[in-house]
Amino acid sequence: MESNTKKYVSKYDAKKLFEESGIGAAEIVKECETGEFNTVYSVKSNGKKYYLKFGNDASTPTLSYEKDMLKAELAAYAALEGTDVLRPAIVFADTSREKINVDYFISEGLDAPLQGLTFPNLKARKRVMYQLGADVAKIHAVKGEDFGYFQLGKEPTWAEAYKLMIDKIVADATVHNVRLDTFRVYAVLDRVKDILSDVTESSLVHGDLWAGNVFVNRKNFTYQGLIDWERAFWGDIAADFATLAPCGNIERNRYFVKGYNSVTPIEFNAKLHTRINLMKLYYGMVMLTEPELRWKKGSFQYNVHKYYGRKVFNKALKALEKPL
Repeated sequence: MESNTKKYVSKYDAKKLFEESGIGAAEIVKECETGEFNTVYSVKSNGKKYYLKFGNDASTPTLSYEKDMLKAELAAYAALEGTDVLRPAIVFADTSREKINVDYFISEGLDAPLQGLTFPNLKARKRVMYQLGADVAKIHAVKGEDFGYFQLGKEPTWAEAYKLMIDKIVADATVHNVRLDTFRVYAVLDRVKDILSDVTESSLVHGDLWAGNVFVNRKNFTYQGLIDWERAFWGDIAADFATLAPCGNIERNRYFVKGYNSVTPIEFNAKLHTRINLMKLYYGMVMLTEPELRWKKGSFQYNVHKYYGRKVFNKALKALEKPL
């Protein structure tokens, strides 16, 4: 997929950098077409599949929080060390920018994304959702000391970190002439400040939990793990419930919830639903703003993201304006 944020790397250079890592000869090198932000190559070497992922250079136009994203992903991996959370192992990383002017790393390859996947039966799909739910609970069990994105600096409370996230995306939207009713947004934040303050535990969240980042083994239809950890942060676990069902209710995914509860029991009460809507509000603002930097106005991807961003944003804002 074409995107203004992707670093152009030729197939020749990708092959050369892979082989210089010492992993082996790059037998098949093919650019992955599905990514929207980073350039990623799929590489076959010695019968194994790998991903070669490149970050953005300093001149790339990005949102405020989208700086040094590959370093952020490596930091998320460091936070996951010692856990049994499923993710492709990173086997090589270079952030020196000596061979190429961006960060890059190589990870083990996985089979197929959940998005668009056809299951042989309902039982197989239920199994994958249960396993995903359990794995997400294990991610959330990783605790931090403060709150916020790895690459933006941390805040002592979730309320302060969330406010900073909102401030940053509002500033980005303003620069790129994106229409947001910021008066209503900040009025909502003032109304729910006590609920934000209730989040006192800093948890690791994936931050981009959707079907395209969930991978499945098609041989036995079992869950393999999550990719694309660059948007991970320390904060409210509600974020991952928001991105997995941005326009719906995560509780309707009963086997995901069952899997989650098998590791950490959770009650989807009114306060948690408010926190989920706060994250949907934020992600809706991101979805409305990022197309201005990634795609040409009026293009298919631009219009689709704008449509869903507006839908997510409006629905969350209306829900948050209702009496608590």
